[in-house]
Amino acid sequence: MPSQPRNMPEQEHSIKVRSNEMFIADAPTEVSRTRPFPEYLRETPAQPLSAGIRAIIWTLGIIVALLFVTALWRVVNRHGTRPAARKPAARSAWEHGQSPAHRPAAARPRAFST
Repeated sequence: MPSQPRNMPEQEHSIKVRSNEMFIADAPTEVSRTRPFPEYLRETPAQPLSAGIRAIIWTLGIIVALLFVTALWRVVNRHGTRPAARKPAARSAWEHGQSPAHRPAAARPRAFST
């Protein structure tokens, strides 16, 4: 059986050949060793923030803290927004042990009278 069918275009054949080449296992390459963290620290010295940036960060932090405390205070000290106490629901005839068919005629709801 031939390796390339007669009706396969040249481009499709080259794609198949290249896809097979991609999955050929290469020889394992030597992995470079990573440097320890203290070595990175020595190479990159710390740069402290300027006084202006520190002041901005502190100001924003204080604003956020005040907003948080205000939100907590509003949750704890709610007044005037509580809903009124609910009245208990009226008990139906069924709950009294009577079915609607056993009610006296005067107590039955009237349908449209003509």
